[in-house]
Amino acid sequence: MTLMLLLGMIGLFFFVKRSSENTYSIKWITSLDKYEWFQNPWLIGVFLFVINLILFGTTALVLYGITYLMIPYIHLVIMVAATVTSILVWQSLVYAREWMKGERWKAGMTGSSFYLLLFLYILYEWNTYVPIYPGEDEFMSSLGFFIGELVTGMAFLICFVMVVFLPVHKRL
Repeated sequence: MTLMLLLGMIGLFFFVKRSSENTYSIKWITSLDKYEWFQNPWLIGVFLFVINLILFGTTALVLYGITYLMIPYIHLVIMVAATVTSILVWQSLVYAREWMKGERWKAGMTGSSFYLLLFLYILYEWNTYVPIYPGEDEFMSSLGFFIGELVTGMAFLICFVMVVFLPVHKRL
């Protein structure tokens, strides 16, 4: 798991540092620039919050649904696809418009706060956890809470860093 996290962070570093000529984007997000609401950084942050909620919820439902299948390692493919989709959405949002000073901070903090709220909720649940029955394996519960904290914390950090600090050389 540590190796996967390390490789993911190295991949993200190269993704952010690569040249802007190879920029991938989602067309319907970059076409939102023509709408008036898309000029307000707070509304862009709320839009990003809702998109993060939809992506996370869809991924959670798909992962729950595949628990009934007997296909090994498909959950890893689903999680990688969800991560790549999220990164493409965040990148498309950054390249969708011209940003004024401080607007990216507002949009990034508002949009990535979904993962921060989820992080805080998991932390609360972990601290108030009481075993349901005697003899329940508390180590596995703690491991699950830790992985939840790791995933939501990294998602918050990556979303915030990409929206706020991703270099924008040109607009698409």
